[in-house]
Amino acid sequence: VSRLNATTALSLQLAHKLMCYYNSKAQNRPNVGKFSVSDIDPDKCTHLIFAFSDIIENQLVPTTVNDVQQYFKFNALKQRNPLLKTLLAVGGEKFGTEKFKTMAGSQENRQLFIQSVIKLLRAFNFDGLDVDWRYPAEEDKQRFTELCKELETAFVDEGTSSNQERLILAASVSAEKSTIDASYEVEEIAMHLDFINVLTFDFHGPWENVTAHHSPLFQGSQDTGDAIYSNTASALEYWRDQGAPEEKLNMGLGAFGRAFSLSSNSSAVGAPASGPGEEGCYTGEDGFWASYETCLYLDGVQNHLISDQKVPYATTENQWVGFDDTTSISTKINYLKANKFGGAFVWSLDLDDFRGEFCNQGKSLPTTTTAPPTTTTAPPTTTTALPTTTTALPTTTTAPPTTTTALPTTTTAAPTTTTALPTTTTASGSGVCSGPGLVPDPTNPNCYFNCDAFGNNNPTCCGATLVYKDSCKCCDFP
Repeated sequence: VSRLNATTALSLQLAHKLMCYYNSKAQNRPNVGKFSVSDIDPDKCTHLIFAFSDIIENQLVPTTVNDVQQYFKFNALKQRNPLLKTLLAVGGEKFGTEKFKTMAGSQENRQLFIQSVIKLLRAFNFDGLDVDWRYPAEEDKQRFTELCKELETAFVDEGTSSNQERLILAASVSAEKSTIDASYEVEEIAMHLDFINVLTFDFHGPWENVTAHHSPLFQGSQDTGDAIYSNTASALEYWRDQGAPEEKLNMGLGAFGRAFSLSSNSSAVGAPASGPGEEGCYTGEDGFWASYETCLYLDGVQNHLISDQKVPYATTENQWVGFDDTTSISTKINYLKANKFGGAFVWSLDLDDFRGEFCNQGKSLPTTTTAPPTTTTAPPTTTTALPTTTTALPTTTTAPPTTTTALPTTTTAAPTTTTALPTTTTASGSGVCSGPGLVPDPTNPNCYFNCDAFGNNNPTCCGATLVYKDSCKCCDFP
């Protein structure tokens, strides 16, 4: 079975949201593992999320001084794709809970944080915030709800007073049933969040003493006790059943494998393991292999399908690794669409075979031109409106906005060294532009003109299966 990076497979099949994380630490990796903003293809994802920012004295701040320049370059990608939305993530796996706990601990601290969020996002032209608090303790459950509520209210008020499209609010949340129960008032936070990114990977890993896939789609036949909930389908359906609208829920896809060192001759699922596998030669973490490292280590090795969980694994010498390939990603996307969840997100772009040197798929971060995801979901414009469309991970009780997002009519993105346009059109556009904004191409319903203040037309086209609709200033299905 040919291996394919997660974003490539998604671009081939997904017409919903595809949110892609950029791990800013990847720019410090050695040799071909080095990944920076300039390596991002802005046409392959509907949303890009910059990971991560920091909290100091209850205020949102860049993690490093170097991040400031990266913010400018990151948001300048929207000059090449006017449909693209960008978010700034705060927190993450290694961030800890103390700063979140202190910030959310009082209304005064939360308000200080919220005002700093709006100031930072607007200063660098981000479109929204992704709160990645792993994970609120039981005593912080209600405070997390208050934080979400107050962020949404402030975003709505600021958007109205400044006459700008309001900032998007997302959260990255646990996929483990016990943590969901302990950490979240699901129905309440879902009312205030536009997107809920369910971290449907790392259910298992080399911190355990037997082999298991870190991101299975379904329950395995060997699963017992709480392990029956440790799979993608169970997590998404539990969020939905607890009251989160499915159109707000996004499935997590990890562009990496989790590797174990085998401690016996057995290499099946559930085989004894002595700890993490070898470290990735570029990522440098024991038992963690980027997609391209997995392809490198498994070159010529046969994949094995875990039939009940719909995901593959492979072994090489005493190394056992579970990962996703083209087939398993296709199966997950079919499940996502059949259950009308909102979309998917990928952690992270730098873990894909972005140079196309290892997985024999050509230059990665999809080279295919067949209908990449181009539609996005507009955030609610009031404090009570729920985002519409039947595409999110958790459940819905109220119909939210639509799956398309209004296109920006002006840009404040910082200057960038590239001005490449997304897709070209043969129409000249002469005489169409009378000022800045988006104007339909009268000769081609698939295309539009992104007019600037000087009357330049900047011809652009939607994805192959979409048309431009002037009523919403967006690309949508015919």
